[in-house]
Amino acid sequence: MSEIVICHGIGYQYKHRETALTEWYGELRAGMMDTAVRVPSPHQVSAVYYGNCYRSQGGKSSIGEDEFADIPMLRPGDVRNPTEQALLEALAEGLGTSDPHTKGLTQWAVRRLEASPELGRPPSRLVIWLVRQVYRYLDKNDTVRACALQRFERVVTPATRVVIGHSLGSIIAYEALCAHPEWNVDTFITLGSPLGISLVRERLRPRVLADGNREWPNVARWINVAAKEDPIALVKRLAPFFGDAVEDRLVVNAGLSRFILGGHSVLRYLTTSEVAEGVADALDRG
Repeated sequence: MSEIVICHGIGYQYKHRETALTEWYGELRAGMMDTAVRVPSPHQVSAVYYGNCYRSQGGKSSIGEDEFADIPMLRPGDVRNPTEQALLEALAEGLGTSDPHTKGLTQWAVRRLEASPELGRPPSRLVIWLVRQVYRYLDKNDTVRACALQRFERVVTPATRVVIGHSLGSIIAYEALCAHPEWNVDTFITLGSPLGISLVRERLRPRVLADGNREWPNVARWINVAAKEDPIALVKRLAPFFGDAVEDRLVVNAGLSRFILGGHSVLRYLTTSEVAEGVADALDRG
């Protein structure tokens, strides 16, 4: 009966639930020890794992060294969906460059993102694949959303007090919490969240409308943590879109090469005092 539930972001097709959870717990534990708050035991923490929802039945692929090893050799010319193109361009513009000097906007966006030290200078195939995973979840004709939400429902229990969602996982967590007002979750923590991007908000269930109508995710407290150098958390403050009750916190996650996706890494976020204190407060109130 886990009191803390963590939902991962993009990737993780082959990095299984228990392997990922071991890494996450280690970083969360370190952050809470450094912040001098009570550290939860491993059995109090669980994970929503939906990575294999992206793997088609009968697909043939060898398991690589990590969750990014088997990404196909995607190129800018492979991005033909208008929503994928718009997401790439929005993220690239968020890095502070708005004057493309290449043959097309998509190619410029991919090149800008793969040169980003904030993301650890990822290869172009990873940049495109990252955006494609977000799009597939939001696509009403894809099965990923239903699969991921079902996984969430299987993990949350009456004992769950804290839900932490990283990156795409923050979108999934938001939708799951909105769909289940009967859950007893006290605190929702979003890390490196793209929920502020208009293309994402327009495709949420329930949808966040331009006139400000939106649904609160049935929690007592929502803490949003965004790193200033994290381009995936393009919009750092969620309060303007989801209500003044959202506690927006800006942190520094200086990108280091040992962290996948640099400053966007969930391992980087989990060691912040903002996460440690939020988790500790929720457990104390419980």
